[in-house]
Amino acid sequence: MGSVNPVLALVSRADALANSFNAVYQQTLPAVDALATLHPDDPQCEPYMQVLREGLTAMEERTEQMVNMLYEVDVYMAPSAAQSAAGFNPQEALSHVSDLFHSYQAELLAKRELLADYTCEEIGAQQFAAQWHTLDEVQQGRKQEMDDLADLLANFG
Repeated sequence: MGSVNPVLALVSRADALANSFNAVYQQTLPAVDALATLHPDDPQCEPYMQVLREGLTAMEERTEQMVNMLYEVDVYMAPSAAQSAAGFNPQEALSHVSDLFHSYQAELLAKRELLADYTCEEIGAQQFAAQWHTLDEVQQGRKQEMDDLADLLANFG
């Protein structure tokens, strides 16, 4: 039985962290929906705000774990550690990991800024909820990844 390619293991861990980030994000949505129905000064907002703060902290933990994985990428980029096999290009896989991390970091920053705008009453509850319900940075990253994949597949044709 052969060992698992370390680059493939890294990609798998990166995807697991992305899924964990998404799960935490999904858990914040009911609190966002509840806030959309309340005035920002309403004392009932605090428990929902706490859910968002805890969610952001958990999402930050996931992105920190992703960033820590970037240090492993350098090790795997050494020619002896990451060899191409059966058409598998480790540099492309590691590029996927790096791009994934950057999109989730950008998303975390966008959500933190959005919460700050809401708490400072720069935006209303409805606008806050609408913007929170999107993962624009992650979606842009996925779109770019799909475009890159389409380009790669076009080169085979």
